[in-house]
Amino acid sequence: MAVSALKGLLPPELLPRLTPLGGFEARVYTDGDKVYKVYRPKEAHLAALEAHRMARAGLGSFVLGVAQVAGHGVLITRRFPGEPFTPKSFTPKALAALSHLFLSLHRLPEPGYVDRQELLERLELFAESLHEIPEARSLIQALKREVGMAAGVERRFCHRDAWAGNLLLKVPEGPFQEGPEVLLVDWVRSGGDDPARDLALLKTGSLDLLGEETARKVLFRLARFYPREVRERLAFYVPLTYLHDLHWFRSKRPEGFLEALKEKLPRALGFFQDCFPPRNRAC
Repeated sequence: MAVSALKGLLPPELLPRLTPLGGFEARVYTDGDKVYKVYRPKEAHLAALEAHRMARAGLGSFVLGVAQVAGHGVLITRRFPGEPFTPKSFTPKALAALSHLFLSLHRLPEPGYVDRQELLERLELFAESLHEIPEARSLIQALKREVGMAAGVERRFCHRDAWAGNLLLKVPEGPFQEGPEVLLVDWVRSGGDDPARDLALLKTGSLDLLGEETARKVLFRLARFYPREVRERLAFYVPLTYLHDLHWFRSKRPEGFLEALKEKLPRALGFFQDCFPPRNRAC
């Protein structure tokens, strides 16, 4: 269906050059120079929304256009010469660029404040999903007691989906290569949130591929440029994000739940134990 939509947009000679890049909410293709993200008809409006949010993030120069074809929404962008996050490609230069990218995003104000009731409802959802696991229940109760540290925080513009597949690191192509060193893609979930949550999502979705010890070092290196209050809230949001991951596996991919539980719950418990109280020197 996605390719059929592109047939109405691209010249016939270009179609054989299309390479699929995957995608969840939409199907993504590239012809080598451009990237075409094709949304299903019922979500066609998301193409324009994502283009708007990319512009908000300072990435408007990557957007080449938005089209409606056979009911589908198509976002057309310049191709970024990068590959999904891997430990091998994560260099000091990439770390510096990643720090600059997140700091730039989180300086952008968004309306509203983090809502206490929303946080409690999220924790209650996780409690229902993980009810038979004593360690998870204990962690959820501990986070409920600490929810006040996150509630009421002014929202900032956040990506909110910085898993390894959405974090592209530039592949070296020559000594005079220009442009950004890293790029976040898939901006459809972006919006107002706590920067600490954005950094927590970066850790659990990407940095953890480096191993827990290195992931923590990189996270705290990124966070050192933020106000103390943001750094302290990592103690709340990193465990919360692991719980979210476990809930996702249980509800969306139950076949992978036990493996995820074995990996993620110890990390959640360890981070909480090491970083509460928030001024603990371990963090």
